[in-house]
Amino acid sequence: MTARLVNTDMKEMTVEIPDCSLSKTGRIETERFIIDNKYADASFQTVRTPLYLVTDMKMKSHEDLTVYSHAEIYDYIWFCAALQGSITSACDLHGEEKWQSGQANLLTYRDEDSYVCFGKEKPFRMLEIMLSPGYLEQIATAYPGLFDEILALHTCGQFTKAASEHIRFCPKTGKALNELLNYESAGNAAPMYLDAKIREILSLFLCRTGQKDCSSCDCYTSKDLDLLLHAKAIIKQEYLNPPSIHRLALMVGTNECKLKNGFKKLFGTTVFGYLFDYRMDLACQYLLDSDKTIQDIALLTGYEHHSHFSMAFKRKFCISPQAYRQIQKKIGM
Repeated sequence: MTARLVNTDMKEMTVEIPDCSLSKTGRIETERFIIDNKYADASFQTVRTPLYLVTDMKMKSHEDLTVYSHAEIYDYIWFCAALQGSITSACDLHGEEKWQSGQANLLTYRDEDSYVCFGKEKPFRMLEIMLSPGYLEQIATAYPGLFDEILALHTCGQFTKAASEHIRFCPKTGKALNELLNYESAGNAAPMYLDAKIREILSLFLCRTGQKDCSSCDCYTSKDLDLLLHAKAIIKQEYLNPPSIHRLALMVGTNECKLKNGFKKLFGTTVFGYLFDYRMDLACQYLLDSDKTIQDIALLTGYEHHSHFSMAFKRKFCISPQAYRQIQKKIGM
């Protein structure tokens, strides 16, 4: 795919976006593509398998930008979910429409030109899952009646969008989407983990499309989702000296109660639970990828005393940091 980034201050800049294709090796393949210039910062993280492709796209333009692209005929169905910010997009089949944080849909891209408008300094994140018809047929065969209509319309070339209006997904879907790219933590079970998460996401989406009234559902507004994602980003950035709950709530523009309840429902853990898990994940990386001492790793993960760090690590993994390092090195030999 070729994209042309255009605005009022420059004529044209062409950027090649990674090809949307499935893995031909039979294994999980990962790739990261970055745009870093005076016009925009963007990253595309892809996870390819023989049956589906997951793309995590993050974009922040430094001025109002319009991205024009041309999609070849893709024999795939896409699940798209906006995780942060908002954009305006348009193409021949779908017309002009807005994507806002917290919205999702199933759709088909055809041989057509399209464009997406990004607002100046407004971060946007979209998670896309490109599903091969064969993969969706597997699920449809296992669970008759769920995807029969979608597959029939797609085969006839008529399917465009599963829902005429983008569906606002629930906190459970948001949690599953955020967990999807953590597949590497599953080790050898990574393919099973990815498959389970995608099926979970699709099932939750179908539940939402079947709801006529979601007033009883604990939904988030676009602003709510943005502030919770902002809180998560602050925790990761300030993990060495994290703000209090009260301070964090003020930083993102909400109150303590809404922050604590929303964070738990969206990410499946408390604010401090997420901070703890993030520190422990960093500790594992340092233990495996460096020769730093336990004391050094304790300081690098926000613990003043290595004894406190060791106790926390053992509480999380039921093993000491030193023993963890030794076992992992033996496994890697």
